[in-house]
Amino acid sequence: MTATQMAKAYGLKSSQAFNKLLAKCGVLEEIREGYVLKESLRDKGYAVVIKVPFFLPNGIKCFKKKSAWTESGQTFVRHTLLRHGITPVGEQLTLFNN
Repeated sequence: MTATQMAKAYGLKSSQAFNKLLAKCGVLEEIREGYVLKESLRDKGYAVVIKVPFFLPNGIKCFKKKSAWTESGQTFVRHTLLRHGITPVGEQLTLFNN
């Protein structure tokens, strides 16, 4: 799952907003190119690099590297955000409907 997909689950408008939130919660650190996992979390299998295809105007297929959260990474993020009182939008609606 990409940061954009996870951002939507938490009601955020962009992956940048989600990454900024994760940085405040101690999961990511900001570097010049964007955000990376904190060093202490890098070898835990929480994220992988995926290749996303795109086409140039002349039709040549290229690939862009993106990070994606693994299932264990999604679980880790969910638990981390819960500790900070942040729940996914779907769960917020469920809480109010009960």
